[in-house]
Order: sequence, then C-alpha cells, then structure tokens
Amino acid sequence: MPTFSTLDKLRHEPPAHARVNVKNGSPRLILNGEEVYPLLAWSWGLEHSTPFFKQAGIDLLHPILGLNAAWPAPEIYDWSEYDALFARLLAQNPEAFFLPRILLDVPEWWKDEHESELIVCALPLQPEDTRQYRAAIRSEEGGWLWGIQLREPSLASDIWRADMKNLFRAFLQYVENSPLRSRIFGYQIGCGIYGEWHYFMSEFVPDLSKPMQQKLGYIPDLDARVKTTFGLLRNPEHEQPVMEYYRRFHEFNADLLLHFARVAKEETKNRVLCGAFYGYQLENVWIHEGGHLAPEKILNSPDIDFLASPYSYQTTNQEERQWWEHEIYDEAGNYLGRTRGVAGDAGYRVLLESLKRHGKLYFAEIDPSTFLEPPPINPDGSGGTQVEKEQCMIGGVGSTTLEGTRRILQRDLGRMLVSGNGGWLFDFGPVLRTRKSWYADERITAEVARLTKLGEQRERWDMRSRAQIAAVYEAKSLFATRHWRAEAPYSKGGQCLDFFTRWFMDSQARALHRLGAPIDFLYRFDLEPADARRYRLLLMMNLFYLTDDEIAGLHAVLKDSNATVVWFYAPGFVAPDKLDLARMKKLAGFRFRILETPGPMLIRSDVAGRELVFGVKKEVSPRFAVEDNGATALGVWHDTQEIAFARKSYQGWHSVYVGAAPLPVEILRWLAQQAGADLWSTQPDIVIAAEDVAMIVATSEGERTLSLHKPLTGVESGERQRVLHLKMELGDVRLFIAAD
Repeated sequence: MPTFSTLDKLRHEPPAHARVNVKNGSPRLILNGEEVYPLLAWSWGLEHSTPFFKQAGIDLLHPILGLNAAWPAPEIYDWSEYDALFARLLAQNPEAFFLPRILLDVPEWWKDEHESELIVCALPLQPEDTRQYRAAIRSEEGGWLWGIQLREPSLASDIWRADMKNLFRAFLQYVENSPLRSRIFGYQIGCGIYGEWHYFMSEFVPDLSKPMQQKLGYIPDLDARVKTTFGLLRNPEHEQPVMEYYRRFHEFNADLLLHFARVAKEETKNRVLCGAFYGYQLENVWIHEGGHLAPEKILNSPDIDFLASPYSYQTTNQEERQWWEHEIYDEAGNYLGRTRGVAGDAGYRVLLESLKRHGKLYFAEIDPSTFLEPPPINPDGSGGTQVEKEQCMIGGVGSTTLEGTRRILQRDLGRMLVSGNGGWLFDFGPVLRTRKSWYADERITAEVARLTKLGEQRERWDMRSRAQIAAVYEAKSLFATRHWRAEAPYSKGGQCLDFFTRWFMDSQARALHRLGAPIDFLYRFDLEPADARRYRLLLMMNLFYLTDDEIAGLHAVLKDSNATVVWFYAPGFVAPDKLDLARMKKLAGFRFRILETPGPMLIRSDVAGRELVFGVKKEVSPRFAVEDNGATALGVWHDTQEIAFARKSYQGWHSVYVGAAPLPVEILRWLAQQAGADLWSTQPDIVIAAEDVAMIVATSEGERTLSLHKPLTGVESGERQRVLHLKMELGDVRLFIAAD
C-alpha cells in the first residue's frame, strides 16, 4: 500500500494550470502551457485499471468523488479517503494528472436531520421499472453512491445550498493547500441523477416542496403539467403559467450549477477547468423535469470551460429484439439506424457545433463494454446480479468479440478525434461479471494507444467542420409541447420520452448520422449570417416556440442565401401569448390549414425514387396541411391525402415544410442532393469531417465510393487520395488525415 509520502513527493511541483483555447476551429486543452490530447479514463477499479490506461497512453485520470464520503457528521470534514485514493493512483502512474468528478451529494444523516428540505413529488414513489432503483452501491474509490435514490434534498433548499457550498469550498481549499494542487487541473461538478444535472427523482414529477415553492412561486400540479389544451402543444392563452414555470425551473437549475462553478473558479483563482454534464438536447429522459433546457445561460458563462455527456444509449423499439440491440425504426418500418455496437453511430447527445462556437470543450463519455465482458447469462440479461443486468451489453451488438471491440473503439475514438472534442473511457468491468478492467488486454490497450498517438497530431490540424448540412434545435420549444408523462403507457423504446424528443430528436438523429455526409448540430440562437451560405441544407427540427424577434432574426440569416431550409411540424406556431397560424406562414412562407381531428403522423411520398410511407402511427393533433398554390407537393398525409410535405421559393431561399418525423435516410439524402450539398459516400454511411481529417464508418457490407473534399492520406493505407473506391465490412472504420 502506498503511503502519503507519495503525495509528499509532489510538494515541490508548482500548481497545475489549465485552460481551454480555441485554435483552428476547435477548443483545445492547454495544461501547464502545452496542448494535451484530451483523452481521460475512469474505472470502477481505477487503481487496478490505471496501469492498463497508462499502457494505452493515457495519463489523465477522471476519479469520481462523492462529497458525502468526506462529511461523516455535522461540522466534520475528513479528506483522508481522497488522500489515500490519489496516493494509490500516483503509485500506479507517477505521471498522472486528474480531472475529478465532484458529486454534490449529502450523507443519510443530513437527510434525517432535514426532512422538510427534501423533494416532494407529484407522483407516488412507485417506480414502473425497478431496475434502476436498486440500493446504491458505494465506490470504495471516492465514495460515489451509484444508483438513483428516492430520498433527496430539494435543490431549492437554502439549507442544502449553504451546507453544500461550505463543504465544496472546504474541499477546494483542501486541494489548494495540498500537494495535489500540482496534479488536479479541473473539476466536473455533478448533481442530480447520476451527477448529470437531471433533477433528482424526475420520474415522479418533482418538486412540490416548500423550498421550491418559496423560490419559484407557482408550481403546476400533475394535471396542469400532463394535460395540454391543444393536443401535442400548449396553448399560451390557457397554459402560459405552466410554460413560464418550466422556464423559471430550468433557469433556476442552470443558475445553481453556475453558482458552484463560480465557487470553484474563486477558490482556485481560475487555475483549473470547470465543467459539468449539461446540454443533452438529444436523448434526454423526463425532459420537462430532468432536461437541460437553459443552454444559453450555460454556454455564455465564463465559468464553464467544458461540458460532457455519455453518447447515445437509445434502445431498440423492435418488440422481437433485446433492448441492447439498439436498432431503431420508424412506425412505418423504415430503418433509421443503430446507436451502439458495431456500425452504430455513437451519436453525441449535445449540439457540438454550438459548444465549439462558445469555446467549450466537449468530453464524450465512452462507456461500451469490451470483449472481456462475458455475454449475458440469459438473452434478456437476466440471471446475474441487478447491476449486471443493468449494464448488460452496454457495448451493443458485436462488443463480445475482439474484432467487434476494435471496431467500436476505432469508431468512438475516431469520432472524438475528427470532431475536435475530448472524451474519457468509462470502465465498469471491475464491478461486473468480468471482475477486471475492460481494458486488461494488450490488444485493446495497443489499439487505444495507436489512436491516442494519432490524436496527438491534432495539435497542428485545421479542425473547422466541413459540413454543408446542419440540424438546428430550439430548447425552449419543450416548454410548449406535451409532457413526457402524457405518452404513458409507453411502447418499447419510449420509456419516459415525450413525443418530440423520441421521434423528432432522438430517432431522427439516427438517420441524420447515416446521411453519408458530415452534419453539424447547433441551437437556433447560434445561427450566424454566414451559416445560410455555409450550409446548403438547414433542418429546423423543433422551432415551434419563437418570439417575433427570433422569427425576424431567422429571416435576416436566410434572406437571399439560396439555402434549402426544412421546417418540421409547426414552425413558429407558438408565440409567447398565443397560437398563431399566420406566424407559420410568415416564417416558412406556406399557407396552412390546421387539422384538429387526431390522425396518424404518417406521410406518403415518392420523391426518393420509390413510394415511401414514413412517420409515427399514433393518432395525434394538431396536424397541418399545406394549402398553397405556389407550393410543389412532395408528400401527403397518409389518411387524408392532404399535402403534408411541400417546397417553394421564398425570400431568396428554398423553403420545405414537412409535417412529421422521423424522415428516412433516403429522403434526407434526396433533400441534400436537391440542396446542392455533397454526399461524400455513395452509401448511407457515417461520415465525419473537418478540414484536415475525416472518418467513414460502413453501415453495410460492400463497395462504395468515398469522395473527400480534398486529398487526404489514409491512416491505414498510407495513400493520399481524394476519391476512393472502398470495399468494407459492416462497421469498418477508415480515417484520413492531412499529410505533413
């Protein structure tokens, strides 16, 4: 066992200093004055796994510290568990630096003493899926309480806030007065479910507690949240207080995160990075209570240097498949894509282009199991412990073979490399059936080391995106759309998801990643005048709730651009004070009629060379029909034959309206071609590209032609080419980089 003399050896080292600089199109991690490739690692057995990470070329570690572990009793703080952990980690890798995750959690004695400060929910605490509500498992390496608890403090509690601020400040002072200050270069601040800033107990519709009432005033009851007065949409004339509540609720939570970020910056005199899990616009469960719907506050804060998220977990909606197979279809039978496993997209849940524009470094949590993790005992994951079932096949299809593991790692680390972001390996192996690190194999560490070495070349690359296609989102539209709870009983793959998150954001993203061309993801508020010329195709995914000024701002960006702009469902229909069909016409250029009778969200179209029906079978209202003699019909509602998909020229750009989602990849590729956007692959593959680096992941076996934007050198072949004729296996990854 290492002694604290391990820490004493650091006493003569100067404090670590870190910052994020934007250079050549992407945020860069600068540590002690040098750019460092931002690949980190965590493991449930981090001491055990650190040597494997070191073999893989990773010296940046991401331990998880629950502050509950340092607070054994009132007014007593004890940092000895943390000292011992860091000493053991440094004994395994004396060159290690740390960016710990700090969880703002309280011990049970605090909850016992402050019953009146705990969350009150609108629903009884009876989980529909008990799997995730098992007893918490305590990590012996920092005190993380892994699990979702049903007794948590209201984040509006002044007592909790003051106590946690004191504890967090004391922790920061402990580090600043410790030799560890020379190795700790940042903090990820965690709170809420899994530390991801999902409000505690979101499934049960919080927070009706007295502290929250004192902070926010009016808090809607369950009926007011779940029942809407205009079908899929809220009518501000009747529901403006509910919409306003959600705005204030999400801004309150964002302000709380920023409060603790400011404490970290103050105590460290800005020497370290500060960040959090935040910005999950894509794939966010219980989104109205648990979502990240105040992104502009976070992105504009000088106290936030980085944001993080696990990449997509979207599970299959096919009844005959196991949940971990991750195959996604629409309800007309169109294949949209796969999230995880071999040939999955590993799509990010944040809008990465927006993070870049605000100078925020993004860390992707890379947590797939490797072939060292045995397959489930039974096909449905049962037969093992609750945790083993919970994490069963998190790597997805193909992850149980060495070759599948290689392809998944190449895809995950390749996406990180080409997208210009950071990441951390997240290793649950020691707590699962393998009982050792998922990286405890030289063949795996050698593959990670190869890609890490390649990543070190990124310092000299131009990382500006080459995308000519962008998907654009509006976070506040969720204040005006039907509550996730209204979708119950949920169909497979839809647990705890509202209609628009499930179909217009999550499921649609699967097909967007398979365009066979690069695509950017950003918020509406980050659109710039140059974007309408940079992007030939703009997909306005959920711009339902806009102010008049925001509509005018969009027109200013789009006017005379010749871009093609696709408006989904109800663009601009919701104003702050009313529903207004005239605003849809003003924004998108079409004359519409409201269809108030519920009907399936299914559209029939033959624009992609064959007749396709796409969308969702569920009967909903409202829907909208285009009634415009100046428009060209591209598709009709499957039940009424009224126009639901159309295009026309408008104010110097090409406007397209589509009333349903998700669009299949065939139609997306047709739209891209019509808009003049280059399709890089002749197959619907996953393609990511910056100016000096590109990647393709094959989503099918066979031949394809890949046309790059300029000659690049194949990492595997060593040949410099612009047009390549490739024969690839399912899930094969190819990387291309600028020559020296």
